[in-house]
Amino acid sequence: MKNKAFPISMTVLWGMVFGSAMHSLTMGICMGLMMGIAFGLLDSDKKDNQEKE
Repeated sequence: MKNKAFPISMTVLWGMVFGSAMHSLTMGICMGLMMGIAFGLLDSDKKDNQEKE
């Protein structure tokens, strides 16, 4: 199982950054989630399982 600490921390960081820059908490959370996805927050573990076999 892949360690998710880095993508989660990037989501929180960019959520705060975009939230304060855009003066909108909702937009900050959405943009932070998009940045978290870009850093691998929702990667599937299928590739990891195939490499182990």
